[in-house]
Amino acid sequence: MNDAASGSLDPKGPSAEAIADLWWLMLALGVAVFVLFAVLLAVGLFRRRPADESAEGRQPSEKRWIVAGGVVLPVVVLTVVFGATVAAMRAMPNESPPEALVVEITGHQWWFEVSYPEEGVTVTDELHLPVGRPVTLRLTSADVIHSFWVPELGGKMDMLPDGVNVLQLRADEPGEWGTQCAEFCGLEHATMRVHVVAESPAAFATWIEQQQ
Repeated sequence: MNDAASGSLDPKGPSAEAIADLWWLMLALGVAVFVLFAVLLAVGLFRRRPADESAEGRQPSEKRWIVAGGVVLPVVVLTVVFGATVAAMRAMPNESPPEALVVEITGHQWWFEVSYPEEGVTVTDELHLPVGRPVTLRLTSADVIHSFWVPELGGKMDMLPDGVNVLQLRADEPGEWGTQCAEFCGLEHATMRVHVVAESPAAFATWIEQQQ
């Protein structure tokens, strides 16, 4: 099992990497804006105004600061975040390639049923993935709304009782991660966990044979 430092900011796949890059960008912009306004606030609090400075003389300067800080800066920051968000969304695969491994996952109160239909294998609370191969997860629920999320590999997707949601993932390196249902689904929600194993294609083939 990976250590506690593993998570959405320690991406192991392209989808998770796009999400992490967007998060770091938003953090950097937030810190930069906070520092800028903290500095301007300190300057304004401790600056000594000349005795002969009139209110009429301050108005044009104050208006420029209001326009720059209240209009221009938010527009620039929001435009950058919007562009980065669109780029991250485009990086998320939304189509299943022909070579993708299909895995059907059904949420139950309170466990995960994991099926590999083409391989004829069904297991409980355990998801094995071959490294480097695209994976198509077909997510549904047998009862209430659940949510599937492996932070190291990609985004979150709800599991609905009245349909199937599709999530595309790919693990770029071997690893093991523990994750759990990301939607409150009842009294034992906290115990609804799944063990995710990303392994070499050879190791994955061996595991499939053992399950068969």
